[in-house]
Amino acid sequence: MIQSGLLIPALPRFLLLLLALVALTACGVEFKEEYPDTEVFKGIELSGERLTNAPLTVTVTVSQGYPVPVRIACLYERKGVLRPDLRRLTFEERATRIGEVVLSPATTEDGPQGKAPTQRLSFPFSVAEAGDYFLACLTPAAADNGLGINFRIEAGPTSS
Repeated sequence: MIQSGLLIPALPRFLLLLLALVALTACGVEFKEEYPDTEVFKGIELSGERLTNAPLTVTVTVSQGYPVPVRIACLYERKGVLRPDLRRLTFEERATRIGEVVLSPATTEDGPQGKAPTQRLSFPFSVAEAGDYFLACLTPAAADNGLGINFRIEAGPTSS
């Protein structure tokens, strides 16, 4: 039998939970649906008519503040169509590469980390099959440092 004195009443339990959530935000934990940018990536856009074989362009805004070269790669893959033999591969190993570039190391003239000037990189591509896709531009050395977007390709007009 459990003694009632050992149980925490509902109101104090709720207040403890609320206090814990407030404490997490004070420790640098942030709850939000999407993050607007990263240390390197400041924005990502997809332009073009989203039809099969139509020209598309992914444009990513980056800021290189590191004193070493930084490799940027943009890739895409069809969502929900992952063969069993590809499940163990990383996104970079299995996705279709759109383009990549190596950014030159930052210099002291570029300013301190986080204050480096931004630049826009554009990569043209097209998608042959209709479906839902995920596109990401990332730094392969640190794949968590990147931005991604979901997009849908509709069947384009057939040539006769």
